Amino acid sequence: MLSDDNPSIGRFDKSFLIHMIRDFFIILVIVTVLEFSLKAALVYYNYVTNGEDEAQVVAEDLADNVRSIMRNEGGPVAARTMYPILETNWSDLGYVIAIEPAPVTVASIEDGFDFTPVGIPAADWPEGNFRVSTLDIEAEAFCLACHSQAEVGDTLGTVTVRNYLARDFALWAEDVRLTAALSAGKIVLHSFLLFLILRARLEPLMELRSTVSKLARAYGTLGHRAEIRTSDEFGVLARDLNLFLDRISTIIAELDAVLGKVVAANDDIIALQSDLRGSIDSVVSDVRRLERDAMISAKREPRLSNEWFAAVRGQIAELDAALPEAENASAAELLDSLRAVVADAEAKIASSEDVFRKLADIGDQSETLKGSMLEMTRLEERLQSIVETCGNLVRRLQPEDRKPEA
Repeated sequence: MLSDDNPSIGRFDKSFLIHMIRDFFIILVIVTVLEFSLKAALVYYNYVTNGEDEAQVVAEDLADNVRSIMRNEGGPVAARTMYPILETNWSDLGYVIAIEPAPVTVASIEDGFDFTPVGIPAADWPEGNFRVSTLDIEAEAFCLACHSQAEVGDTLGTVTVRNYLARDFALWAEDVRLTAALSAGKIVLHSFLLFLILRARLEPLMELRSTVSKLARAYGTLGHRAEIRTSDEFGVLARDLNLFLDRISTIIAELDAVLGKVVAANDDIIALQSDLRGSIDSVVSDVRRLERDAMISAKREPRLSNEWFAAVRGQIAELDAALPEAENASAAELLDSLRAVVADAEAKIASSEDVFRKLADIGDQSETLKGSMLEMTRLEERLQSIVETCGNLVRRLQPEDRKPEA
């Protein structure tokens, strides 16, 4: 997988068109080579399976030619002219032939025509892999006019045909040389035709690439749409891309609406925060003032100190000790009332001290609430920054026809 910053992305030599033509060219070359190789394999297979049969057919055909020559008067003289022609013709077809006269034929021709027939000798045949077929030519009645020393049924000569594998491959190579130039021209022509077809067919894809390239630019708008030129896969792709962009535009519009609501809610939070900050500041100030006044008032009452209570308890104890000697019922009642007053005063003092402690705790909590309000203010500032950033992004991405007027 290529990375996004790979320098080879977008180069002309890396385009799909160049790759397609190159691959098609290589495939055509491979197909042509395989075609020639298959022909070579067929040549070898035909040689292995039918080489001897083909040599037999050529031998029979060659024997018929020899018989046709002997039917004419002066056949031995005509044979001296026809045999080289037969040798050349069959050699061009990939066969090596030999026509060797029998001793009775040699004797008859020397006696009747004053020359020694040699036919087509086999002395200089090449070595190699071959299939051979041999056929004897027997004397018939019409042959006795020239072959005077022979009788019907005697062997007048032997026809030998060799089918060489090298000759078959030589013919294959000749065919390859003849068709190679034509195949090369066909490959070039097909590649050029493919280039023209691809250039015409890939025009919608190039349009899609241009649209996607515009969309991929930094802070580009989503107002670009692909032109649907065909009804094939490229047309479907262009349509789906346009539908996708419409969907994205709709989502952005919805996001813009949500951001608008967030902005309105943020404004309400700011207003509420301002009122709440004023109320909290007022409450904190009042609590602190009340706490300070209570502490000052407590300091101004020395009779309510612990020393005062200790002195009063001492006096009550002395009175209680002297009361039995006085034997006065009114004094006893007064002493009981005094004890009740002192106990009640102690209870009220304890209750006041508890109120002072709770008031101090409330003051500390109000300071904490005030710190939370400061944190809320900073959070609101960050939220405002996020809203502004998202708003700018939405305005950049919105199509031109959907952007709100300034």
